[in-house]
Amino acid sequence: MRILLVLYALLLTSAAAQASCRDEVGAAKAKVYVEHCRDVSPATRPPCNADNACALILAEIRRGCAFLKNEAPAYCREYTGGR
Repeated sequence: MRILLVLYALLLTSAAAQASCRDEVGAAKAKVYVEHCRDVSPATRPPCNADNACALILAEIRRGCAFLKNEAPAYCREYTGGR
């Protein structure tokens, strides 16, 4: 019985870790993140999808903003802490 409880807890933890950005912040905010991600990402297959976790999308936005340096859009300041 304890093993089943532990497995169930692990399953719930795993499911929570895989929550989509849309579920985390709502559809409107996730859409903005995805648009910004697609706009700045230098990747050929970026993780700019609302079904991914927000942390993954935000990390790609920060990476893209850093890659663009002085050419980065003004909204990059929101993601990079004003740098």
